[in-house]
Amino acid sequence: MREAGPTPMPNDRFGALRTHAAIGWDLDLTLIGHPASASLHAFIRDTPHIRHAIITFRPTSMRDSVWADLARLPSAPPATSFVGVDTIDDTVAAAFQRLRRWRAQGLYAGPPCPAEALYLRWKGDVCARLGATVLVDDMTDHVRAGCEAHGIQLLHPDVFR
Repeated sequence: MREAGPTPMPNDRFGALRTHAAIGWDLDLTLIGHPASASLHAFIRDTPHIRHAIITFRPTSMRDSVWADLARLPSAPPATSFVGVDTIDDTVAAAFQRLRRWRAQGLYAGPPCPAEALYLRWKGDVCARLGATVLVDDMTDHVRAGCEAHGIQLLHPDVFR
């Protein structure tokens, strides 16, 4: 029977993140609404030397709600903990959602159209522009293409539970 090693300290799960100078963070179901959200908040507060950026699929028309929604959480870091927030263009978000509905209904088939490709690469493109070398996001299927295109590490928030 194999012996278990020493029990890791709770902060050990963030060791890999500490090596990055800039981190991209998804908002919904990552910083807000995920079981690990409070731990993610603590990490952000504890690492002011790292550039933290929120990169969300919320459309630009919802940009103002980001800080208010985050501020409602008692554990959330203040807005000053982040270098900013990037939201996706309203027309790109709407086109992607429309195409996903059409695909689900069997109304549209075939390879990804330009709007889908743009959407699926968007977070990786933003991370690259910001110099973020890792993205923490719950929707890995929607961000993998962009992360792979730029060599950005992708982590699901479940790894921080």
